[in-house]
Amino acid sequence: MMYMYKVRKTLIRILPLLGPAIFLFLLQGCSTQKDSFINRAFHQINAKYNGYFNAKEIYNESLKTLSEAHVDNYEDVLSVFRYGTEQDAASISGNMDVIYEKASLVIRRHSMDIRGEEHNKWIDETYYLIGRSHFFKHDFTLAILTFEYIIRQYDTRRSHDAKVWIAKSYHEQERYEQALRLLETLERRYRDGLLKDETVAMFRKAYADHFIRQDMYERAAAQLEAGLPYVKGRNERARLTFIQAQLYQHSGQFARAQETYERVLDMRASREMRFQARIGMAQAYDPSVGGSDFIRDELMDMLGQSRYEEFQDQIYYALAQLYMRQDDEESAIEHYLISTEVSRDNNLQKGLSFLRLGEIYFEQPDYEQANLYYDSANTFLPASYDEIEVVRERQQVLSGLAQLSEVIAVEDSLQHLASLSDDEQQAIVAEIIKDLEEQERQRQEAERQRQQEMREAGRMAREGQRGAGGSRQGGGWYFYNTSAMSNGEMEFFSNFGERPLEDLWRISNRQMAAADFGDFGEMESFDDLLAGEEDTLDLDEHDPETYLRNIPNSEEQMALSVERQVQAYFNKAMLFRDRLNDLENAIQSFTELVNNFDGSGKEMQAYYYLYHMHRETGNHAAAEQIKNTLLENYPDSEYAMIIGDPDYAENIRQRQNLANELYEQSYSAFFAGRYDIISQNRAALDTLEVERELKAKFSYLHAMALGKNDDHELFLTELQYVVDNYEGTPVHQPASVLLASLHEEQEERLAAAPEQVSRPERDPIESPYDYNPDAVHFFLLLVQTEHQDPARVSNAITSFNEEHFEEESLSVNNVYFEEGKQLLTITNFQNMESGLDYFLQWQEHEQLETVRSEHIEPFVISVNNYPTFYQDKKVEDYRVFFDYYYLGI
Repeated sequence: MMYMYKVRKTLIRILPLLGPAIFLFLLQGCSTQKDSFINRAFHQINAKYNGYFNAKEIYNESLKTLSEAHVDNYEDVLSVFRYGTEQDAASISGNMDVIYEKASLVIRRHSMDIRGEEHNKWIDETYYLIGRSHFFKHDFTLAILTFEYIIRQYDTRRSHDAKVWIAKSYHEQERYEQALRLLETLERRYRDGLLKDETVAMFRKAYADHFIRQDMYERAAAQLEAGLPYVKGRNERARLTFIQAQLYQHSGQFARAQETYERVLDMRASREMRFQARIGMAQAYDPSVGGSDFIRDELMDMLGQSRYEEFQDQIYYALAQLYMRQDDEESAIEHYLISTEVSRDNNLQKGLSFLRLGEIYFEQPDYEQANLYYDSANTFLPASYDEIEVVRERQQVLSGLAQLSEVIAVEDSLQHLASLSDDEQQAIVAEIIKDLEEQERQRQEAERQRQQEMREAGRMAREGQRGAGGSRQGGGWYFYNTSAMSNGEMEFFSNFGERPLEDLWRISNRQMAAADFGDFGEMESFDDLLAGEEDTLDLDEHDPETYLRNIPNSEEQMALSVERQVQAYFNKAMLFRDRLNDLENAIQSFTELVNNFDGSGKEMQAYYYLYHMHRETGNHAAAEQIKNTLLENYPDSEYAMIIGDPDYAENIRQRQNLANELYEQSYSAFFAGRYDIISQNRAALDTLEVERELKAKFSYLHAMALGKNDDHELFLTELQYVVDNYEGTPVHQPASVLLASLHEEQEERLAAAPEQVSRPERDPIESPYDYNPDAVHFFLLLVQTEHQDPARVSNAITSFNEEHFEEESLSVNNVYFEEGKQLLTITNFQNMESGLDYFLQWQEHEQLETVRSEHIEPFVISVNNYPTFYQDKKVEDYRVFFDYYYLGI
């Protein structure tokens, strides 16, 4: 008791003395330029347990969110890293910003960089965290710069880790050669024993990912094999082992794949992973070694177990895949169908089953059935599915084919009705409607029966038996085919609209003429093709008027009906040829066209394509017959000249090459100030047949040359010619903007002469641009469309102008500049100074703060320099000119 009393009394005496000491400790600890134990302790403790700790917690939680959001597609090789989709990454972008802010504050307050050496051991960790925050924000360039700084500045383990993350960033940018060089460097460091176990695990995963991205599966599997001993965590080891098994399977090493899947089963992996390993073993079956009965029995046994009930769709899919490996297509189709039937909440699996069915029918080929299954696959597969664009494109092609076939059937049926009397038409339409109603009843009954058969097939499959098959319905005449009627509302694939025909033969592997021989005809857009059929396709199919009102009873209506049918045959043939690479069906469609529609206007093109396709398929006798027909019936046509004269196409190509050379020469002459050459070449161009776009570019360049020669009237005349004659070409909009500005400049100069302004003298520098401060000026904003919406910026500028520059009547124009960039042009400013005044407003006015961005670059440019800037598109050249003459930099 006495002892405790003395201790308490002593503390009471010394505590007042400790206060100033603690204050002095903290005061000394605040210095970042004194390397003492107290300073290091203060800044290291504060760096680690304040900002860095909080930022790291947010980082860990964000990565957990990404991992949980990640959806594995077991159809493909799983991702080595569970980083989710771009949309998932966007959901944590705000967290990455917070991490950057907190970590940057740690560096500003606690970095002890004394004479180039860092004395706070947590600063490299903080930079490392910043680099990863940039990575997960998908700002890979900033991430690389941060990691490179770590490598240069810090000789710690994080310099090796930073190299791994740079390689991962290169992967995201598809810069595989640079990534490989870094990974090879890390391989040498590993052999030298310089890498920690955690770094080795991360490095091997990145190396495997490098090879997976390039479909080098064997090499990827070897990297995982080397890295697995260093990986911590049971689930992570099981996942990487599963990926290794997939890699062996995809590289055809089926025995090793099955062995590795068995290792997954022995690793106490998650329930889903063990199930997928069993499915993987079935899919890695090698027909050459047998043993399929055992695998099938095991899958059937799984169907009978309640714990696998939620996976039945995947089991049936695996069985179908097994049958496909055995070339048993019929059984495979049956089990794919059952998979779609029993699938409930797994849209990915249902979509995959429909996709495999579509692929089977596409290869047969049965395009009608393939279209139905591809349409279903497109409906159920998620947007994140790797091959979704391929699926969508093929579905659109098949849908377009279905629509073209439908148009042919529609017109054929309507033309047949037109040949009958009114009473016969009425009677047949009544019979059609009666049959449609009966078909609808039968369809409903068939659907009920199909559902029953599918359930029965499922039960029989579990017992190893084959379920009953269904029947396919079809209709010969269009109006008896309800599926064809219902397909009428689908939109034709946009690639087949308003396309110049010459693009279709400019294909080198078909060894056809590679030149533009003029406008031989266009493939009509399907919207135009169906314009006259819209009511027929959209109205009630049980209403007699749906049929009667569209029957082509007059000669004019019949001619239009035949024209639509001819165009559908032609487009169908071209689709078979160019998009499906099905020459047999293309030949059949073109042959039907020339045999059934004499005088349609499409015979020449059809004969031309038939000639080349017969040659490609080795039917030289048919090709020679087609050639003779074309030469006999159309001897003066371009097609006959191309086929009859092997040098004809080459001569055309040479003339086109000459025209291109003249333009390139003129373009160079413009920047060299040789404007007379441009006028000479323009005259030479008039003797050649060239594309409209090239003529437009030549006329615009010629106008600019006239402007450089101070021939103002001819300059305006030539610009007006471009505006009047070349709408729709790339030069039309800049020519229009420039012409309007020149007219305004004339009006302003007539109204008042510009004030004399005192300007600093500038020594001339070499530049393609002229310094003319008294000329009318534009204010430009070069907008990177990936990061900024040009329309939003334009609206903000317009509102700002209306409020602050109402009297100046400024206008805002938005033109395409180049890929990923739009050019906003604000016009007009009386001279350089007024343009720079507006430039200053852009830089400083608070009203524009919401749209100012590092992704928008502002300039002021004179009216005479604008065409050169727009045409040349060398932004750096003008930036140098602008900084020197306008900003004095």
